[in-house]
Amino acid sequence: MVIRDWSSDVCSSDLVYPAQFHFRVIAEAAVFVETELVSVLARYRVTAPLAASRTSGGGRYHAYSVSVEMGSREELDVFDAALKRVRGVRMVL
Repeated sequence: MVIRDWSSDVCSSDLVYPAQFHFRVIAEAAVFVETELVSVLARYRVTAPLAASRTSGGGRYHAYSVSVEMGSREELDVFDAALKRVRGVRMVL
């Protein structure tokens, strides 16, 4: 298994699947997103569980980290879109 950072060369033609990706999800603190994020993650092979990692200095945003194994580029794109559809999510890195 190849371990890659989601923010690195995802579009590179040398990427071999299955591959593990590490994500950081930034969400509004006023919106409780954890339940919905866990629901999205249940459909995928999570290799490091969702964990709250930081809160912004002003307290407006929470960051979460998670690692997931993806079987193809298409699966990665669908996963990214599903995370971004969660109400309160502002960024997926």
